[in-house]
Amino acid sequence: MSTSYETIAKALFINYESLYDVDIDTGMYYCFYESKSYEKHGLEKHGEDFFSELEKKVPEIIAPEDQDYVLEMLSKEALRKGTQGGECYSFIYRVLRGGEPVYHKIRAIQGTAGESAHVYLGVRDIDYLIRQERAHSEEVRSLLQKERNHMNAILASTEGYLEINLSKDMVLERSIGEVPDSSKPLSTVPDRQEFMRYSTLSQWLIDHLLATNRDVYQLVTKNDYLIDAFEKGERRVSLDFSYRNPAGGLQPCKQVYYLYQDETSKDIMSFCVVYDLTEQQKKEKEMEELERKLQLSRIRNFTGQMQPHFLYNALGSIQEIILEDPDYAFKLLGDFTTYLRGCIKSMADDRLVSFSQELDNIRAYVNIEKMRFGSKLDVVFAIQSSEFEVLPLSIQPLVENAIRHGIYQKGKEGGRVVIRTREDDTRWIVEIEDNGVGFDASKLQNESEQEMSESTGLKNLTFRLNNVLDADVNLKSVIGEGTTVTVTIPKAR
Repeated sequence: MSTSYETIAKALFINYESLYDVDIDTGMYYCFYESKSYEKHGLEKHGEDFFSELEKKVPEIIAPEDQDYVLEMLSKEALRKGTQGGECYSFIYRVLRGGEPVYHKIRAIQGTAGESAHVYLGVRDIDYLIRQERAHSEEVRSLLQKERNHMNAILASTEGYLEINLSKDMVLERSIGEVPDSSKPLSTVPDRQEFMRYSTLSQWLIDHLLATNRDVYQLVTKNDYLIDAFEKGERRVSLDFSYRNPAGGLQPCKQVYYLYQDETSKDIMSFCVVYDLTEQQKKEKEMEELERKLQLSRIRNFTGQMQPHFLYNALGSIQEIILEDPDYAFKLLGDFTTYLRGCIKSMADDRLVSFSQELDNIRAYVNIEKMRFGSKLDVVFAIQSSEFEVLPLSIQPLVENAIRHGIYQKGKEGGRVVIRTREDDTRWIVEIEDNGVGFDASKLQNESEQEMSESTGLKNLTFRLNNVLDADVNLKSVIGEGTTVTVTIPKAR
């Protein structure tokens, strides 16, 4: 292996433990690279029979519970079947390190070298990602349990309740205002004897205490409205509002009417409970923020897994032209290194990079694709503005989608991709336009909702741009004419 290839391999394996090239028919194999931690396992760098060597080494390095599973998943038949048609084949298992199980992931894809079918196996240490995911999940579960405990506490100590005969407009029983507490606005409700009628009590609350949602409260709390809701089959009616507390602040509340019918009199009844939502609203905001952080973490982990088929195919193609055109191969190796650097940076975090740097990644990627597809691919850069920042590897995937799913689907005819940027007083605008095959936007939406791979990737990218940059992503496509994706980034965030 040349010095340039060794440099590329080391850059690639910052996030991988090793890469194997296995002849699926003969079993001959070669290990391109091993990390220092993986070298301790004493695995052979090359050999005549990968599968027999596997049976010897699995008992030594794989956790006992996973040994049979690994042997089954790495059998010749499983690898051949799993990687058919260019599919990416992957599974998770545990390696013993210092006597402790450490999660790893194997990703495999089939390629060709001469007349032989080869499988490329990449081994990645994902222990940190899995443990991080579990830590987030545990935190979410803990907050959910706290929320349940909090709700139980609310149910045990409500602001007040009413038992009402809606048919006769009578208050049968109530606790509102009967427990003196100078900090509670409901403590000012007059004596029970003044309000035997429910409609009178409800109107007094509107006139004297209610601070928000008055119109809705006036409508929903009426006898006729609640009786009509019961007759339509509803058994629970609720609304949110706020009282003005003695200090002048707002106290958020929820009023819930549980509707039922008295079996003897057939009157429509209601048990009405008033809940203080102050603490619940705080918990809900905490939960929303934690869920958002958890989703961002999952997406970073997802986007951090580079597409192995592109990497392996690019390396194979460069290898083929080294002898024919060394200068061109050397330039492509530089482009490949630039692309890898962008991928690795995107794995680390969502720290912004200049658009010029993202543009370098795009140009490197385009050069590699042009190596493989030649004159069929025409890429035009119409860059008017570049003095702004984007997420690492956020625009390049849009260019990749345009090339792979727009232009290459046209076959020998090929096509053009135009990358434009411009700005106005309030925003920067990036457009990726292709004259490819186009697609059905409604179908893509359905696939996204079903978490299918390609549409999920676009959905995740849109989520990152929305949440980190406040950017809008607009997609327009016409079948047979092409697709345009527009990313609008506000200057004031």
